[in-house]
Amino acid sequence: MTAPENKDIKIGDLTPRELEVLRLVANGQTNKDIGMELGIAEATAKTHLRKVYRKLGINNRTRAALFYLNAAKQP
Repeated sequence: MTAPENKDIKIGDLTPRELEVLRLVANGQTNKDIGMELGIAEATAKTHLRKVYRKLGINNRTRAALFYLNAAKQP
């Protein structure tokens, strides 16, 4: 798997809600589960995730989860 195109992207570039959605994706939750946990519609969870993809320059939840887990390891 490749890293995002822009290596300057940081986890802090995400909104608090996008970060929450990303954390739940990294924990293996589905969009439906994310919606239920956050009290939002499944479609809203998908929208947040699409924004995360766009900001990180990635195109799937596996890469999003890896980005989150790698960022969590950084000091």
